[in-house]
Amino acid sequence: MTGLLLRRLRDLVIILVIVGTMMFFVIRLIPGDPAQAILGPTARPSDVDALRESMGLNGTLWEQYLGWAGNVLRGDFGTSITYHAPVLGVVADHILPTLTLAVLSTVISFFLSVAITSWQAVSPRNPVARLLDRLSALGMAMPDFWISLMLVLVFSVTLRWFPSSGYENLFTEPATAVPALVLPLTVLVIGQTALFVLTLRESLLGELPLAYLRTARVKGLSERQVMTKHVLPNALMPLITQLGSNFAMLVGGIVIIESIFVVPGLGHLLMGAVSTRDFPLIQGVTLFVAVLFVLVNLLVDLSYALLDPKVRVS
Repeated sequence: MTGLLLRRLRDLVIILVIVGTMMFFVIRLIPGDPAQAILGPTARPSDVDALRESMGLNGTLWEQYLGWAGNVLRGDFGTSITYHAPVLGVVADHILPTLTLAVLSTVISFFLSVAITSWQAVSPRNPVARLLDRLSALGMAMPDFWISLMLVLVFSVTLRWFPSSGYENLFTEPATAVPALVLPLTVLVIGQTALFVLTLRESLLGELPLAYLRTARVKGLSERQVMTKHVLPNALMPLITQLGSNFAMLVGGIVIIESIFVVPGLGHLLMGAVSTRDFPLIQGVTLFVAVLFVLVNLLVDLSYALLDPKVRVS
């Protein structure tokens, strides 16, 4: 277990160096001058040059990179051009909405997929189970933005059951937060549940023909007991892998949902940073997502070690 932690910490450092370096140079391919964009087209050249100097944009790209990397090693990720505040503070202010959507949708999707897939395996000829199987494939095919717009049209504009946008802290204002979270959570749950159902179904199909299940049935266990005590614990391993990687990518790729439903999370923050050429903020959000990706995959590896003793031995 200690070796696993050390390897993952090593991977974290390598990934951060690679992601940070690539992002530093890629975002500088965005057309336009950030200093000119902030001051406007009528700004005097001397004011633009002074602002560029204060933002660390003078000098060659390598000089800018070395200066930025040195500051990061000291824990200084720079100051946001848009918010005029330290990048870490700005990112911290926008973490909660994104994590709320990501965690809730992942947990709901996980339990829904386990229930649906188990039901399909125990009652494969049930018409409702077959319908859910078809809907899983449909959920994978429908893009999130289209589902979002349809839900807003039906439940916000037509029926007026839920607000079309907005966000409140779920822990401080639950009465107003829950209705605002219903639609964005529904969009995320549809796509994730469809993915998890397909992943778990393939894993279950690989477990069902194995000999140890025939032994369990000979001992007198019902199909439901065979499913819950033997099949599911072994079939969940690929789903846990999918869940970990999907959660990390969900945090980084939730831009569309947050933009449509005006959720002030990391995705919405990143979109604004790109449009205003806020280089320090773009780099800070990107590095945070990279850290989260490694940490979530570390939790997945640790869960493997807890569920499967062979992993601990290896």
